[in-house]
Amino acid sequence: MRSHRTTSRRTASRPAHGKQGNGRRGFTLIELTIVVALIGILAGLAVYAYRTIINKARMTQAKTVLIHLRKMESIFYSESDKYTDNVIILDFDPVKYPNYEVSVVLDNNAKNFTGIATGVGPMAGDWWTITKDGVPVQADNSVFK
Repeated sequence: MRSHRTTSRRTASRPAHGKQGNGRRGFTLIELTIVVALIGILAGLAVYAYRTIINKARMTQAKTVLIHLRKMESIFYSESDKYTDNVIILDFDPVKYPNYEVSVVLDNNAKNFTGIATGVGPMAGDWWTITKDGVPVQADNSVFK
């Protein structure tokens, strides 16, 4: 009989087949919440970085359009000894630059000019200028500065 008791104690102290020792399975609600929160934070940072990069690329378009405008104005000045505020005469194609509208303001009897690129669409609120000296400058009150 003694051997029978020993056998029954062993089987009683062992966990049943297929169960873990502490009975814990899966993840707790807190663990899942933390993981979802971390994924949300990382996704938010990624979206912010993406939008920043896209806006910088669009601002590069403003610089490009103003540098192109300056070159066209220089060519016109060399032929006419004055600048023009008519971008059509300059053979300037604004369709190439869909995020900015370009205009020219003449100064000093058309001996100086200021080119202005005003943001439209997704770049509304952005404003750049260039003079005959050739340095594009973003306005201090630009929403993308």
